[in-house]
Amino acid sequence: MDAPLASALGFALVLLRVAGLALAAPLLSARAVPARVRLGVALALASAIWQGAGAPAVPPPDGLAGLAAAAAAETAAGVLGGLAARWLLEAALGAGHLAGLSAGIGFGALVDPSTGAESSAVSEVIFTGAQAAAIAAGIHREAVAWLARSFAAWPPGGAVALSELATRACAQAVFSVALSVRLAFPVIAAVMLGHALMALLGRVAPQLSLSNVGFSVSILAGGLALYLAAPAAAELAGAAAVSALGR
Repeated sequence: MDAPLASALGFALVLLRVAGLALAAPLLSARAVPARVRLGVALALASAIWQGAGAPAVPPPDGLAGLAAAAAAETAAGVLGGLAARWLLEAALGAGHLAGLSAGIGFGALVDPSTGAESSAVSEVIFTGAQAAAIAAGIHREAVAWLARSFAAWPPGGAVALSELATRACAQAVFSVALSVRLAFPVIAAVMLGHALMALLGRVAPQLSLSNVGFSVSILAGGLALYLAAPAAAELAGAAAVSALGR
């Protein structure tokens, strides 16, 4: 009786870590993905990883408190691993929002139903490109590899280095803010340069009344910079998300 119970507990702990990753990982955690799809993917991955690890059996802990602590630790490990990559991928949303506002084409912002955050057409274009770049770079394979490495480092039922995972997740969150500014910088710089040139021409020839076309200049300069920089920005955000799972 103890052996089947230990095997069932081992599979349950593996499933909780995989489910935590599915709740927070990029793409799979989007609101557009049905809960049944996430559950099916989590069950399939948990079964494959559990069988690949030799169907580890975990002795039941003493009392409900130990069982709840083990379940919470496994779930938190998966969530923290997924958030580290998700925040870097969503840096593309922040970059698009900053670029759209600076260029004057992001004022009609709407709420994105897939993330629940405020977004615009510019941010959606860059974020969609970042998702495509992440898939092309193999973020789904890195997620499975991360799970395999995590179970090798912290077997189910054992001690999980949650402090290390939380530190890495917080570091990636801070880096995602810097990455979003870095990705939006070419557009912001182009808009500022356009305004500076218009101001200089306005001082040289005030009779031209160039202040009336300032908004058009910001759209043209920002749109051109966005056209040139958006593919590279999406690729950088996707690659950063993949590298976060690869560590």
